[in-house]
Amino acid sequence: EQIAIYRGDWNTVTRARAEAAFEIETQVMPWMLPETLGLMLLGMALFRAGFFSGGWARRHYWAVAAAGAGVTIPLYVALAGWMSATHFDPILLLLTEPLHLTLLRPALAMAEAALVILFVTSGRARWLAARLTAAGRMAFSNYLGTSIVCTLIFYGYGLGWFGRLERWQLYPVVFAIWIAMLGWSQPWLERFAYGPAEWLWRSMARGRWQSLRRI
Repeated sequence: EQIAIYRGDWNTVTRARAEAAFEIETQVMPWMLPETLGLMLLGMALFRAGFFSGGWARRHYWAVAAAGAGVTIPLYVALAGWMSATHFDPILLLLTEPLHLTLLRPALAMAEAALVILFVTSGRARWLAARLTAAGRMAFSNYLGTSIVCTLIFYGYGLGWFGRLERWQLYPVVFAIWIAMLGWSQPWLERFAYGPAEWLWRSMARGRWQSLRRI
């Protein structure tokens, strides 16, 4: 039934998405609020401590990366193997969410952030670091753009690939979108001060249109 819906026309998909969004925002998100606030506080604390600006000693970043990845990746591999063996049983997915989302995800995210900071501050492959930086500055636009592109790929009013690809076949789609984000973000910011979504958001927040073009 779900496959038929998401391979349907725009009205069918939009109606289903609206119902799902209402359920998530009224029933699921309130339960996620404590975790979300905790992650926001963690990010604020790391920001104030100079973690994101590269202010820590490199050995400390390596320690964060090694500890986070060393603990979480073996557990993620074990969980993935378990889920695959049960053909991604919905009950198992639901019961293991507190482990791999609430407990493992923050540690792995810090490890990944530490590796990115080490790479950016190393001075190597500066062209790639510059493109990663630009993609990060346009995170809102890239997030919305990815959503639009993927709906056009997978939903029925686009290519209709919903439910047609195995999980391993999704990786080329992911890599293509990554390349697109790295490809367009830097040229855009060379001409404009903000990404399009960031510009609109800032204009709404400040109550007046912001200058988009670089002066």
